[in-house]
Amino acid sequence: MNTDRYKEIVDLESEFNQINIVSYIPTPTEEDYKRGYLTRYFLQKSNDKNGIIYEIRKKSISKFSNNPFYIVTSLDWRIVGESSEVKKSNEASIRFASEEISKLSLYLPNLLQFHKK
Repeated sequence: MNTDRYKEIVDLESEFNQINIVSYIPTPTEEDYKRGYLTRYFLQKSNDKNGIIYEIRKKSISKFSNNPFYIVTSLDWRIVGESSEVKKSNEASIRFASEEISKLSLYLPNLLQFHKK
């Protein structure tokens, strides 16, 4: 009897159990380079602090932001300027975003990704 109830519960449709995560690598636009930075968005399962970190599109944020099974964060990623300043700025952004996703620095080891002088 308990097995039947379990099957009923597992088969219930839920807005949370059907989410497909699509990883994304941004491509900075000329507008981003004029502005000097781009905003990047990340998520991780909330019950696994050592789990996979996904970079996602801005438009995907709404699917995850109210979902208790995921942690979502964003950061401004500097892409223009002197290398040493860009590194410092991106380190600071990662440090701030790491309050939400603690191992984000492991996902973003290249502090000069997308950099132009």
